[in-house]
Formats: sequence, structure tokens, C-alpha cells
Amino acid sequence: MNRSLWIRNALVVFVLCWQPHLAMAQGRDPDLSGRADEPAPGSRRPLTEEEMVLKRKRELLLDFADPTSLDRGASVHPRLMETVKDNTIGVRYEEREAYLRILKLASEVPLSRQESLAAELRAERRLLNPNYSRRKEYDFPQFVDLFTHPEIYRGRPVSLHGVMRKLTKFELGKNSLGMDEAYEGWVYTGDSQGNPAVVIFTNKPEGLPVSGDIQEEVEFTGYYFKMYGYDAQDVTRKAPLILAGEVKWLPRPYKQVYQPWGLKWYVLTTLVFLFGGYLIWQTNRREMPPLPPSQIEPDFSQFPPREFPAPDPLAPQSPSETEDA
Repeated sequence: MNRSLWIRNALVVFVLCWQPHLAMAQGRDPDLSGRADEPAPGSRRPLTEEEMVLKRKRELLLDFADPTSLDRGASVHPRLMETVKDNTIGVRYEEREAYLRILKLASEVPLSRQESLAAELRAERRLLNPNYSRRKEYDFPQFVDLFTHPEIYRGRPVSLHGVMRKLTKFELGKNSLGMDEAYEGWVYTGDSQGNPAVVIFTNKPEGLPVSGDIQEEVEFTGYYFKMYGYDAQDVTRKAPLILAGEVKWLPRPYKQVYQPWGLKWYVLTTLVFLFGGYLIWQTNRREMPPLPPSQIEPDFSQFPPREFPAPDPLAPQSPSETEDA
């Protein structure tokens, strides 16, 4: 009886010791339940065609059904930003869905809310950096901070103010959001040191010229998307790409610079000219020598008086007068 019990216990121990080795030989982890069918990391099977389509669909966010923003426009949904990569030329095909959805969000969230959120972030950044905290609030180098710390601003509103040097219009292509066209502007701020910021927006102010050579003052608020790569003189450079709903145009027409004169200026100018002419006349009058007195007095006995009367023929004449005659 004791022998049969000993044999049974030995079989149980043998089975318990043999099972882990069998599981490891089959490429399974014996310590994790529910994952026995997964292949080992070093021996993953290739994806099927259906799985590859599903993976590609997720990369392109074609199955994204959540709101673009989970906090009423304060930031963009994190999943939307998963496909976005910095320092790449243009907008990649994988980024297109996020690009369009954020552009749509920028046109739907009230501009006042975007500006308020951008001001809060700017104040936060200013207080965190001692170099910025000592500056005045309006002197905060927004472009510099955005350019050097893009990860802080990713998917969040940011405000910029500068001169737009180029504006082009382009088609967005077929999409499910009902967006047909947009505008691309290149803006240079006061602290950008010759580096542009690229803004994409859908609502253009009336009168703002679409041209490759303009100088128009603008300000705008939108969502920072990525560091946008572009070619410039055989060198690849980068610029912050911001998606906005609209830009504010601050026109400075020449009519305001050269305003017509009012009546008071005409009167004042006339008085100045008259006074100047009087001073010149008085100066010339003092410098003119006095006229010599006339040697011959005019004859007032006849009318009209003769200034130079004829000589009397009976009067004796001097030899010089005779010779002249």
C-alpha cells in the first residue's frame, strides 16, 4: 500500500516537472495564463493580409470615431497626434487624417477660447523660465519658445503676430469632413530672426491679397501641429506648422500715413510764408544803398510837368555843350 502511494506521488511530481519544459519547448510562457497561443517574441508569425489592412487603417486613423478634443478645445486627442512626426517634408500621407480633423477643430472652437487658452499657456511658460519671467508680458519670445520646445505646444493653441510675406490658396482634396479649400501663409514674427512660421487656415479676411510677394501684418491663434520641413537653397529647414480657423488682418493703408491737410494747416503754412517773405524784404531794404538826388529839378510851371526841360537857346552855353551840339 505504501509502495503504491509512493509510485503515485512520484508520477505527480514527474508530471509537474515535465509540463513547464513542454510549454517552453512549444514557445509558450507557462507563467502567463491566457497567452499560451501567442508566439514568442523571437518567433512572431507574419501578419495576414487582413491584419495588415487593419494595422494600416489604424495608422491612418480611418476608424477614429472619438471627438477631436476631449477638453473642449484645450488640446487635441492624443491618438490623433500618434501619426504626426516632426522634421518631415510637408504633411505625410499618414498625417492627413489628423491634419484635416485638427483644421476642422480650429474652425469650430471659438477664437476667443483659443486665444484665452494660448494666453494661459504663454503665462505658464513665462513663469517657469527665469529668463522669461524677468521680461514684460508682451515681450515674451513666443516663436523662440515654440521653436525650441515644440513638445510643450503639440496639439495645443498658440498665438503669433507678425508680417505675412506669402499667401497661397490650395485644394484639400476629397475628404469626409466637407472641407474643400484652405490657405497657406508664411509669417515672420519679431523674434523669429528670419525663420518663418507656416499657418494653414480656412477663412480668409476679405481684401487680404493672395500673392507670393506681400507684406501684410497679421495675428492668429491655432493648434500647433508639427515642425514642418521645407527646402530652401539646397538646405532643408524647419518651421512651426499651425492649423487655424482664421487670421486677423491688420491693414496699414498708405492713406492713413499721408492724410490730407486740414484748414488750420493751410492757414498756418500761409502765415509762415508771409512772415518769411516780410523778413526777406526788410533785410534787403536795409542793405540797399540810398538813391542819389536828382541833378535837375522837374519843371512844375507847365502841365504836364517836364522832368527834363529843354534848354533856353538864348542862354549862353558852355564850350562842352557847344561841341556836343
